[in-house]
Amino acid sequence: MKSICLFSSYFQGGEIPYYVKVYLEELGNYFEEVVLLTNEKVLGEKEGEYLAKHAIKLRLYDNEGMDFGMWHKALNEFKEVDYDRIGLINDSCILLKSLQPFFDWVNLSSLDYAGMIATGKVSLHIQSYFLVVNKNAIGHVRRFFEVNGIKKTYKGIIMNYEIGLSEYLLAKDMKIGGYYDYSARKDVNPAFILAGELIKKGSPIIKKKILSHTYYVGDYLTWFRNNFIIDHRYYVALIKDVCKGNLIVDIDKVVLEVQGGASLSYIRKYNFGLAVYKILSKSFILKFIFHQLILLRRRLRKEEK
Repeated sequence: MKSICLFSSYFQGGEIPYYVKVYLEELGNYFEEVVLLTNEKVLGEKEGEYLAKHAIKLRLYDNEGMDFGMWHKALNEFKEVDYDRIGLINDSCILLKSLQPFFDWVNLSSLDYAGMIATGKVSLHIQSYFLVVNKNAIGHVRRFFEVNGIKKTYKGIIMNYEIGLSEYLLAKDMKIGGYYDYSARKDVNPAFILAGELIKKGSPIIKKKILSHTYYVGDYLTWFRNNFIIDHRYYVALIKDVCKGNLIVDIDKVVLEVQGGASLSYIRKYNFGLAVYKILSKSFILKFIFHQLILLRRRLRKEEK
């Protein structure tokens, strides 16, 4: 099977992050070619030696259109080869353990377009941080990228690419599916709100934001509504317990690398806000006012959701 993985990663400086290297090396077990796509920079000599050692190709692109922008450019560059499988994966997740169970599932399925999670939020779609495009769907995916081009806004990328691509493939009678099927859940983003449940189910990845706390202000309204646990230490402890003996990454090292999680004071403030929300939510008027204040703050900061 001729296969290629296009791994999109944005990072500063000339060193490839540790958690990215762990991810790249594991992906090399399932794809004949692995290509690291990142923003234009000068990598150190040791990083070049590392890429050569693991037969990982490097492509540097202008940072536009986020991961889909990089995939768009790479799909144009690697379009001449007749691939049987293309992986579109990004660094927004931390890889915890082997991907073998996932790829065993993909290989036994008849899916044309598969991912880690299928969600019903907005409409049925495969969440875009981990996508596997099999032969029947490759031509459709290439055409979709050609027609839609590079989107510049976060909202445009989510609506046109993450959600739109799944809708487009379904319209072309392609079979799509997620290893973890939350297609019946239209109320939450499973990768975040159900992160603890996913770890318990054996998920090999966790969203990086959960460890780094690089949330948008507007996220907190969703977190409060769903009683979300924001303390990264809870997830680290859960990972160590559930993945005991199977971890392929030093999770404590990762937490430090992605800025060390949240401070105790930050966590206390969040928990206080959550407690206040629970009290206010018992009153429709107070809950409405609270929601409007958060939405106003979101608009003032021009966050696109």
